[in-house]
Amino acid sequence: MNLSNSKTSAQLSDKVAASLAKQIINFQTLFSAGLNRWFNAYTIRQKKQIAIAIGLLISIILISSSFCSFYTIPKLSQNYTSAHIGQASDFPNPRFIKRQLTDSLTKKK
Repeated sequence: MNLSNSKTSAQLSDKVAASLAKQIINFQTLFSAGLNRWFNAYTIRQKKQIAIAIGLLISIILISSSFCSFYTIPKLSQNYTSAHIGQASDFPNPRFIKRQLTDSLTKKK
C-alpha cells in the first residue's frame, strides 16, 4: 500500500477513524448500561446515600487540593534564557557573560 497517495491515505484514515469511533461508542454504551443496572439495583434511600457520599468525597478532594498541592512544579533557575529555533546569524559577543540568543529572524539589520 502506498501511503504517499493522498486519496488512499485519506480513505484509510477515514476507515481507521470510523472503526475507533465505533469501538469507543460501543464501550461507552456497555459501560453506561452496566452502571445503570448497578445503580438501579439500590433503593431510593440507598441512591441518596450514594449521591451524598460521592458529593462529600468530591468536595473533600477539591477543598484539600486548595490547601496542599498533590504535585509540585519545578522552579526555573534564575539564569534561564529562552531558546530560539534556527541557526544563529552571528557569533556571540565575548564581553557578555550570558549567551546572546539571536537568529536571523530577530536580529535587526
